[in-house]
Parts: sequence; structure tokens; C-alpha cells
Amino acid sequence: MDSKKLKQALPQIAWTISIVLEIVLAGVLIYMDKLPTKYLAVILIILALAGFLTASLLLTREKKKNKVSATRVTGYVLAFLISVVSVAGSVMGLQVETTIENIVANGDDLAATVGVYVMADDNADSLSDASGYLFGQLLNYDPQRKQQSIDAIEKEVGGNIQTSDSESAFTLAEALYEGSCGAIILDEAYSSLLMEGVDDDEENPFMNFESDTKLIYEIPIYKTEEEIQEEEAKADKDITKDTIYVYISGSDTRSSKLTASRSDVNIIAEINPTTHEILLISTPRDYYVPNPAGGGAKDKLTHCGIYGVENSEAALEELYGIEFDYYVQVNFTGFEKLIDAIGGIKVNSIYGFTSYNYGGTYTFQKGENFIGGKEALAFARDRFEVPGGDVTRGINQMAVIHGVVDKLTGSTSALSNYPDILKSLEGMFATDMGNEDVSKLARMQLDENPTWNIHSFSLNGTGGKESNYSMSGVKSYVMYVDESMVSFAKDLMTRVENGETLTDEDVIYGAEQ
Repeated sequence: MDSKKLKQALPQIAWTISIVLEIVLAGVLIYMDKLPTKYLAVILIILALAGFLTASLLLTREKKKNKVSATRVTGYVLAFLISVVSVAGSVMGLQVETTIENIVANGDDLAATVGVYVMADDNADSLSDASGYLFGQLLNYDPQRKQQSIDAIEKEVGGNIQTSDSESAFTLAEALYEGSCGAIILDEAYSSLLMEGVDDDEENPFMNFESDTKLIYEIPIYKTEEEIQEEEAKADKDITKDTIYVYISGSDTRSSKLTASRSDVNIIAEINPTTHEILLISTPRDYYVPNPAGGGAKDKLTHCGIYGVENSEAALEELYGIEFDYYVQVNFTGFEKLIDAIGGIKVNSIYGFTSYNYGGTYTFQKGENFIGGKEALAFARDRFEVPGGDVTRGINQMAVIHGVVDKLTGSTSALSNYPDILKSLEGMFATDMGNEDVSKLARMQLDENPTWNIHSFSLNGTGGKESNYSMSGVKSYVMYVDESMVSFAKDLMTRVENGETLTDEDVIYGAEQ
């Protein structure tokens, strides 16, 4: 095409490009299904009007053939702006949708990861190097997962292996350290349990387990068809109308990947979308409850997470007589990055205290504090410097959740910092909530822009020492369930489900009701 023909065709080309990009943007917005109908309709009308206006400016014949009029220049500028906005909007929309799809699919089928460990100074660097070793394993580990692990190892080494059983993770690690077995087969979630030890004031020989040992092989354990079908059989609710129960589980790992591990955060979020009421119930990590994975044998609540987030859900469902609709699992490293991305949050601290964890010294005053990511991590995780220990930590964790909800629903941070927010979410959150339900929630929030009434209640109990399912053979600190407080929490949940609006006085345990 010569320059003259190109000049003649340029208005048509510019308009066509802008229209194609507008159509792409419209398609992305419709595909996302996150905008209320009225907002989507307005955007589509604006796009259509912009297309017609651009056409009238670019496709109208010039009166002077050799001169570009102001009208034509305006058309080019408008076409360029439409193209830039359409590309930016499409990219942003696809990023949002991809991130949400990754979150709702994160870890859906992975139930656990089992590792084969040898001592750090062992000559074996791979499973084949250790094929002749005696492999230690947990006697009471899930039989199906144990057999899957053995089958995977024997397939890898091309033959049978010798195994020996240990009653607990501690005796298993002891056998490895003493050399009575050359390698151990251990669910990787147990490594944090080993490093925790039996008691905070006792010397723990395995406190450096991760550096003392070497991981030479990993075996992913996937959920069975039966487990997947059980999850899919949950009650079908309208998330914008029906009260739902969400289990918020906080992983105790600070890695960038969510795995099955102890759940140091165990919060029930009851959400009534018609009254815009949110009730947060925090259960202490050391609560001494039946562990579903152990057939009802008593265990610390935090240990239930070792066997998967669904196991923790089942333990809390039994304790409170409820049924969870969804879970949200979060790594607190993700919270740190998310809070920085939204520009910090306000939290209310019931005590003034100083934390010396997570790479700094952080001081919090009693009352309102404005904090960034690192401060929020220290505020939510510290249980040694704060008065009240783990119970107060649970209160602080709910205050952080409250602050994040307030910031995301009450400011433009989510729009102005969306790239950083999306980056902070990758790999740090997992949920079994479907994309369709996420879309419904997003449309409701944008359409109604409700102010959520958020209240929280943290349970307590008395301490003691008991043997437990996950640490068989040794006694460690536990917190005995306070049935009166459990009953009080259940009553609060019933009131929210019945449509009541709670007050600050309603969630004070022991106050006159």
C-alpha cells in the first residue's frame, strides 16, 4: 500500500483498532461477571457511544483533501485514548480473574505432602542413594496415606524397602538422630510440631529439625474421590441472602507456599448478608478437642490442621454444632503483603505491648493503632509478649481481619493498588469457595456498598498437661474446653443467624444479657 492509500485508510484503521479493543474489554467484563448489571450496562453504553463518536470524527469525509482537520485530529486522539483504556482495562480484568481462579483452585486436590528425611550430613542425596536404608514411619499415621507413600517410594527405588514403626513423631525423629534408622517417612506438616517441642520451658532436641535433616524426596498425597465428593455435597446456599459459616485457618508457616500444617488461627466467620452482620469467633489453638483424624482421640486443635484444613473444620463443627459452608486458609506472610498493598490498616489493641518478633521491635498502644504489614504480622502472631497469651493473640487476629475488611470496603485502595494486591494474594490464600460465589459477593458489595457490622468473641479455658493423638506417649500443654463459653458463642451465632444486630455489650462474656 502506497503512502497515499495508507493516508486514506488510516482513519478506518484507527477506528477499527479502537472498536476491536472495546469489544475485547466488553467481553472480559462480561466473562468476569463481577460487576452489578447496572454498572456493566453503563460501561457498555459508554463504550458504544465512544465508538460512535470516534466513527463520526474519523469516518466523515474531509472537506479539504490535503489538510487534516481538527475534527480528524480529535478522532485520532479519542481512538488512541479508547485503545489505551481498553487494553489497560482488559489486562486488569484478566489479572483479577486469573488471581481469583488460582485462589479458589489453590490446593483443591492436594491433601498432604510426605517427605523422606535423612540427617543433614548423610551421604544420601536422593531416594535411590537410600534404597537400602531402614525407613522409619509413624505407626498411627493415616493407613491410606501411609500405603500411598510406601508405594511411591518403592516405585521410585524399583523394589521393596524395609520399614519400622514409631508411636510418635518424637520417637521417630529420635530414631533418625540416634541412627537406629537411616531415613524416616514423615508428613512435612509434622516438622513444625517437632520444632515446637513438648513444652515451651523444656529443652527440645528437635528445635532445629529442618537444618539438622535433609529432605531427599517428596510424595504428594491427593484427596480421594470420596473426600472430594463430600466437599461438593455441602449445602447449596445463596451467598448474598443466606447466613454462611466460613472457617478462617491461619497457617503457621512463613513460606510462600500454603501446605497442610498446624493451624495457629482458628476463626469462625459467620456472615449474614441481609443484615450485614459479621461475627468472628476465635478458638484457642491449644483447645483439647476430639481429633477427627484420630477417630475422636483428644488432641490440640492446632494439631488438627496437620491432617488437612477439612479436618480442622470437622473438629470445630463438632465443638460448636455448626456446618461450615467454606474455608479460607491464609499464610500470614500473605497478610503482611496484602496490608502493605492496601496502605496499612487500623486495629484496636486491648493492651499496650511491645513485640520483638519478625525482624524488628514493634510497640502497640492500648486503643487504636495504624499499622503496616510487618507490624500487623507481629500484632497478630505474638503470644509471648502480649498479656493473655494465646487468647489475646486470637483477639488481635480478629482485629486484623476487621481492619482489612474495613479498609477494603471503605476506601479506594483496592482499585488504586490492584497490581500489588493481586501479587500479595498469589499462593498465600486458598479457599473452596467457587468463582461464581466470589462473583456474587463482588456484585453485592459494589451494588449495595453496605457497611458491615463486625463483632468478635474469643474463647478461653484452663490449662493443663495431657497426652494427645499427634504427640502420643508424651504430655504437653493443653487448654481444657470451657463449655460455658462455648455455649455463649453458640448463642451468639444463633442470634446472628436469626437476623439480630449485635451490640458491643452483647459479645461481652458474663455481662447481663
